Amino acid sequence: MKQMILSLLVVALLAPMGFADDDVVPAFTPSQAFDVDPVKLPDFKHKNLDNGMQVYYIPDHELPLVNVRIMFPAGKLHNPMDKPGLNNFVADMLLKGTENRSATEIAETIDFVGGSINTGAGNNTMYMNCGVMSRDMELGFELMADALMNPTFPEDEIERLRMQRVSGLMTNVDDPGTIADEQWNKWVYGDHPYSQPTVGTVESVQSFTRDDLVMQHQRLIVPGHAVMLLSGDFEYKDAQKLVNKYFSGWIGNNPPQVLIAGAEADKGREILLIDDPNAVQSEVRMGYILGPYNLGDDMYAFNLMDYIYGGGGFSSRLMKRVRTELGLTYGIYSGLDARVQNAAYSISGSTKNDGTGQFITESLRLMEEAVENGFTQEELRDAKAYMLGSYPRRFETPSQVAGQFQNALILDLGDPDEYIANYRKKMAAVDLDDINEMAKKYLHPDQVRIVVVGNAEVVKPMLDEVGTVTVKSIDEFKTEM
Repeated sequence: MKQMILSLLVVALLAPMGFADDDVVPAFTPSQAFDVDPVKLPDFKHKNLDNGMQVYYIPDHELPLVNVRIMFPAGKLHNPMDKPGLNNFVADMLLKGTENRSATEIAETIDFVGGSINTGAGNNTMYMNCGVMSRDMELGFELMADALMNPTFPEDEIERLRMQRVSGLMTNVDDPGTIADEQWNKWVYGDHPYSQPTVGTVESVQSFTRDDLVMQHQRLIVPGHAVMLLSGDFEYKDAQKLVNKYFSGWIGNNPPQVLIAGAEADKGREILLIDDPNAVQSEVRMGYILGPYNLGDDMYAFNLMDYIYGGGGFSSRLMKRVRTELGLTYGIYSGLDARVQNAAYSISGSTKNDGTGQFITESLRLMEEAVENGFTQEELRDAKAYMLGSYPRRFETPSQVAGQFQNALILDLGDPDEYIANYRKKMAAVDLDDINEMAKKYLHPDQVRIVVVGNAEVVKPMLDEVGTVTVKSIDEFKTEM
C-alpha cells in the first residue's frame, strides 16, 4: 500500500513538469556546425645539431612541467629476424647502469625530484621519455644523455631483466588473447619483422648476449637517427643551451638503413584454427595488409569510414550489431595498425565458442554491406562530431603534445605543425561520397585472413563455411612463446 501511494505521488509531482505518461523525451540532435578551428599550438622551433640530431622546442607555460622525448625510428624493421625482441631488451637496459651511475642510482635520482624516466621499443621506434618539474630540466637532460651515450650493460642486470622477461613470457603461454595476437601477426606478415613478438620469445630472450646488446646499441642509438621533442614550461634560449651542452658532442655511426622488403598481402580467405580443447570461448583476429599507414589524402575519409564501421566503440556498426543486437561479445573493434611500412587493417574480439561462426560472418557481412551500400549522412555527422570534438583533447599535456608530434614524424604524416593545423579542416571537408568510396577502395572481405583460438570440435564446422581452415594444436604455439 505504501509503495502504491509513493508511486502515485511521483506521477503527480512529475506531471506538471511536462513528464506525463504520454510525453516523449525529445531525441538529442547534434549540432550541424562543426568547430574546424585548428588546434592552437605554441610557436615552436625546429633545429638540427651538427651531429644530425633533430630537436623540436615546443613551449607550454601553463604548468611548471617539462617532457623530454628522444626517439629513434628503429622499430621492428631494424630488429634481427633471428633475435625477436632484441630492440626492446636493449631499450630497457639503457637505464640499468652507465659509466657514471648504477641502475639504483638512476632510479633514486629521478625519484628524488618527483620525476620519471622510461624507455621502450615497439613497431616503429625505440625511445626514452623523461618528465620533470621545470626547475629540474637540466637533471633530466643529464640522466638521458648519460643513459643513451654511456650504457654499460652490466651482466648482472642483463640476467635480472632476462629472468623478468622469461617469467612474463611464460605467464603469457596460457593466455589465448596473446596467442591469437602473435599468431595473427605471423599468419598475415609471414617471414617479415612485423611478424615478430615485440618482447621476443623465451628462446630468443635466453639467447641474447651482452655483445648483441652492445652492437645493437651502437647501430641504432646514434645522433643522426635521433629526434628530440622538448615540450613544456621552458625558455627557448635556456633549453637550447642545455641541449647543446649535453647532446652536441654526441658522436655515433651513420643512421642504419632499412633493407627489408615490404610484406605482401595474401589473396583469398584463409583461417588458422588453434585448437584449445579447454576453451569456453574463442579469440578472433582477422584482417589483411592494407599498405603504408599514411594513406595520403585518403587518410581523413578512411578514418571516418573506419569509425563508423568498427573503430568507433559503441557507435560503430560492428558493436551495435555483434554486441548489442546479437549479444556475441563484450567488444569488437576494427582499425589500421600504426606501422610505417605495411599497416594491417584488422578486426578483433572474443566470443563464446558456439557463436564464433556468426561473429565472423556478421563482421564480414557488415563489411560487404558497407562496400555495396555505403553509409548514411547521419552516421557521417556523428563520426565527425566525435573526431573533430575530441581532437583538441590530444594536446592537453606536454607529453601528449610531444606524442602527437612524434606520430606525425614517425608515420610520415608530413610537417607536424602543418598536419596538426589542417587536421580538423580536412576532416570536416569529407563528404558522404568520400567515405563510401573509402569502403570500396579499402574494405576487402575476400582478402581477410583469420586466426581463431578456440575449441576446434565446436568451432571448425562453422569455420568450414567461411573459408579454408588449417587446424593446429595450441601446444604447438606454446612452445614458440
